Amino acid sequence: MENVSKEMLERSDEMISKMTADEIRALFEENDKLRQELRIRDNDILSHDQVFDSIVRGTYHVILVMSVTTFKAEFITTNIDAALGIDRAEAMEDVRMIGHSFENIEDHNGREEIFIHRTNGTRRQFLVYVIHLPYGRSDRVAVVLLCKSARVRGDFEEMMIQQTEDVNRAAGYFLASMSHDFRVPISTISGFVMLLMKNSQNPSKVLEYSHRIGMACQELLSTLDQILDMSRIESVDAGLESDEFGLGLMLDEICATFSSLAKANSQKFIFSSEGIEHDIVIGDKARIMEVLRGVLSNAVKYTPAGGRVELTVTGTPDEKNEDISLIFEIRDTGIGMDQKQLQDYFRSDNPDNKENAPGPGTGIWLTRKLVDMMGGSISAQSLPGEGTIIWVRLTLKIVNIGTSDFWEEHGIHRMVVVNGNIQEAARIRNLMESAGVDTVTISSGFGAVKMIEQQCAFGNVIDVILLDEDLQDMEWQEVMGSLRMMSWINLPMVFLMSGRQIREEECKALGLSHVLQKPFFISALHKVVEEVCVKKTADRTSDEPDDAVGLAGFRFLAAEDNTMNADMVKELVEMTGARCEIARNGRAALAMFSNSQPGYYDAILMDLQMPVMDGYAAAVAIRELKRPDAKTVPIIAMTASTFEEGIQKSFEAGMDAYIAKPLDVRILQSHMRKFRHRES
Repeated sequence: MENVSKEMLERSDEMISKMTADEIRALFEENDKLRQELRIRDNDILSHDQVFDSIVRGTYHVILVMSVTTFKAEFITTNIDAALGIDRAEAMEDVRMIGHSFENIEDHNGREEIFIHRTNGTRRQFLVYVIHLPYGRSDRVAVVLLCKSARVRGDFEEMMIQQTEDVNRAAGYFLASMSHDFRVPISTISGFVMLLMKNSQNPSKVLEYSHRIGMACQELLSTLDQILDMSRIESVDAGLESDEFGLGLMLDEICATFSSLAKANSQKFIFSSEGIEHDIVIGDKARIMEVLRGVLSNAVKYTPAGGRVELTVTGTPDEKNEDISLIFEIRDTGIGMDQKQLQDYFRSDNPDNKENAPGPGTGIWLTRKLVDMMGGSISAQSLPGEGTIIWVRLTLKIVNIGTSDFWEEHGIHRMVVVNGNIQEAARIRNLMESAGVDTVTISSGFGAVKMIEQQCAFGNVIDVILLDEDLQDMEWQEVMGSLRMMSWINLPMVFLMSGRQIREEECKALGLSHVLQKPFFISALHKVVEEVCVKKTADRTSDEPDDAVGLAGFRFLAAEDNTMNADMVKELVEMTGARCEIARNGRAALAMFSNSQPGYYDAILMDLQMPVMDGYAAAVAIRELKRPDAKTVPIIAMTASTFEEGIQKSFEAGMDAYIAKPLDVRILQSHMRKFRHRES
């Protein structure tokens, strides 16, 4: 290489030595001319700064020349600060701060549209033209950004327009998701109604289809509740409750609901927990339940028949046993999601295109907001065709149940735990003894029967027996039979620990007080003990019947404008032996009550939303009548809304209670019983 260069220099020297002075002078002049032309062409754009600035002056258009390898700019029009809110000197150092599109700006071919976010929160839409310069370095390009936003718009107006567009996009996606969440159960109801009509002579099919229709109705109501909750969250006054509640009891409610849903879909539902000892905590129970319902409903919805849905709850108390960190893991074997769908599933804004994604449904919107409100986090892992795992992490305050006098007040001093799992029995014993209850554990059914017999013979009273259904030597039914044969002892409260649902009739027939679902939570025992004690007190102090026959002889006036709802209310009420008359609006109800004899109606069932006169105005008008029963006749609001302000407004209008639609006769009976006690 060195030899070649040396030869070229020697040849050049030889040529120059043969040229005359004029020829050499002319050669240098030509070389200078070519160099000057090249310099002019190479810096043509840069030498026209003022021209480019004058072109874009008063607009939001921007012109720049940059390197696609170093991302440094050689020139940018001076209006970049006004157009994009970006410092020109900083943009010259790295044009990528203008927008992520500049990472691959050389790939832009001709006219393309991009959005550039400004530092004040607004964003503007630009047409991008990329010109590959035909001279100079190969990595240089000129970029022209033509702003599509109107010049007359100020920053505030532009921000408002942008926010309006975002809200409209979010509303469109929300309505699409909500439509899907409504269509599925409505289609289910429609299908089973047709099957019900075709199989009306088959009692077992009628029961099965009715059950399926009921489950679909519950799903619809749940979706409506979620929508109402979302509107509450968006309001300025939305907040969280901080109440004491039983975490285990809450989990039992959740599991009861979704095990039934999973069974209806031919799926398997599995629940397990670990590390949750003292499960009385402080937090917003309703919000936490909404979070779990939102995630679990999607897990059930997108898992095919034969699949599996699992809920695992892990608790880790802090060193002082004041707070507990909870991880709710929801795992399914459903359709799963790819990486992009997973990102869209949890992103805070709303993707523009959701047509091909397995829609998360209305619930996931609420779930994300609620988890953020409670200071928690939510994450997920998923693969197409292999299912999804979602983790919800929350931290709650622990209530020290050891200082509670609940057990003393309810006469619970001594307890026997019959459980073949020695570790689980020891865990329950430690929990109860820390709450002040003397607890004995035994692992066999035969040993438990003998020990209870001996203790009672010596006068040692046992208040509670916690009997596990899985024993090695005896069936739990045999243990209960042996205990009931000891007619000379006063049988204590006996609670069965079970992993399955047992009918109430079977429990009563075998002498069980109640069934507790596994795993053991002290809050669940707390609840059932209270229920059993209250029932015993009621049995001793009241001779009122418990069934719906207690409404026999009552006459109700029901104000309901919807014909189907009115017929349903009349049918339900009159099935109890009561009578029910229908008014189609509030004014008709007012007239029927005014024209009746005092005491003719025992109560008024008042729908709130009616034409001509709504329920609020009708209640006020009835209370203002000059007749002896106008101030005392019970008026019960019937409402499909759960808004607190609506319920409060009904009380302010003079109503005495409210019942959520659809009408539950047992709740109506309970209200009527209270009114009778109030009168007496």
